[in-house]
Amino acid sequence: MLRIRQLREERGWSQRELAFKINANPKTVNFWERGVSEPSAGFVIALADVFECTADYVLGREDDLGSVNVQRQLTGVEQNLLTAFNRLAPKDAETLCAFAEFLSAR
Repeated sequence: MLRIRQLREERGWSQRELAFKINANPKTVNFWERGVSEPSAGFVIALADVFECTADYVLGREDDLGSVNVQRQLTGVEQNLLTAFNRLAPKDAETLCAFAEFLSAR
């Protein structure tokens, strides 16, 4: 089972937004999500890149996101956050992670 809808909805993207990110037609994304058709290998790779997971995860062949090396630069905000996070004591890092999970769930 393809996980395209699940991954898209976790990020709060519309089908149109996802289609734009991978240079596809929104109708095509809709067909993939409904099981009418399946993405080509090139689109599976694009989906894995945009969702920052493995192609096997997108395809539902594994349940682990995997160790993925996505080639993109961190934004300034991401760099600042990572720098601050690395300075935290382990217990404070756990607290920050829990708070981040809370924020992303709302």
